[in-house]
Amino acid sequence: MDTDHNEHISNQDQASINNQNNEQNNQNPQTISNLSAGLKSVNLSDQQQNEVNLNLLQQQLQNEASTQQQQSRISHFFQNQPTEGYTLFSHRSAPNGFKVAIILSELNSPFNTIFLDFNNGEQRAPEFVTINPNARVPALIDHYNENTSIWESGAIILYLVSKYLKEHGECPLWSDNLIEQSQISSWLFFQTSGHAPMIGQALHFRYFHSCPVPSAVERYTDEVRRVYGVIEMALAERREALIMDLDVENAAAYSAGTTPLSQSRYFDYPVWLVGDRATVADLSFVPWNNVVDRIGINLKVEFPEVYKWTKYMMRRPAVIRALRGD
Repeated sequence: MDTDHNEHISNQDQASINNQNNEQNNQNPQTISNLSAGLKSVNLSDQQQNEVNLNLLQQQLQNEASTQQQQSRISHFFQNQPTEGYTLFSHRSAPNGFKVAIILSELNSPFNTIFLDFNNGEQRAPEFVTINPNARVPALIDHYNENTSIWESGAIILYLVSKYLKEHGECPLWSDNLIEQSQISSWLFFQTSGHAPMIGQALHFRYFHSCPVPSAVERYTDEVRRVYGVIEMALAERREALIMDLDVENAAAYSAGTTPLSQSRYFDYPVWLVGDRATVADLSFVPWNNVVDRIGINLKVEFPEVYKWTKYMMRRPAVIRALRGD
């Protein structure tokens, strides 16, 4: 009943409503949208319109050709995969990709890197999304193991060291001891969940956000400093324990505080987060430590233990090769 009544009113008053709208438009020409006004001022001849259409068509074809060319590179790889070694999918500006490259290099594992072109959407190629549903880098394919694919840097690293340990009985970057494994994993997950994301956000709001957000820059930079404070304390404790163990003749003076630890000949000796050697717990931090100066953090001044720790790792031949993209 109500619906019929409304329709009756609408039909009956339609003419008067139209007349009112026409009068209002005549009195106030600004009611016409800017888009409509702009379109009314455009008068194209048939020839001009044909030229516009042709240019649009050519641009579309060029875009499609470029996309097909880029996708064909990815498609070609997946259709002709190697039978041995590893393939790492990375990006030239992705620290997490270089993090995996460092581990592969340290383990002397043969690998080839495909640096994806994000501008052309290679990370969204169907074949790549099949092995990494997140459509990000890094991702790894193990051609030794039926082209098994792994994504997320932490998961890739754990896969590599676990496989190496199984095949060789020991792994220089890992441990066969469950307690040490848990400690290494804790630092690895701390890096992937707290260290890298905070630096990434600080970089984004400092350089790439659409408009300045000083509070965001401050918030994430402060959080990065908090993270480095955790690492600095852990490394400082490791150094103190090392000095007390090795510099026995001066241990009492160090304990009494009459001689500062900085006087020890072991003060610049390398220390590590877990055990007496570099593991994935340490090496996973390297690529991000290498870019932290871009958010205004000076490791040498603010976190001297982190600086020395990073310096030792940056000098390792395998790390140098990996960061060069070799």
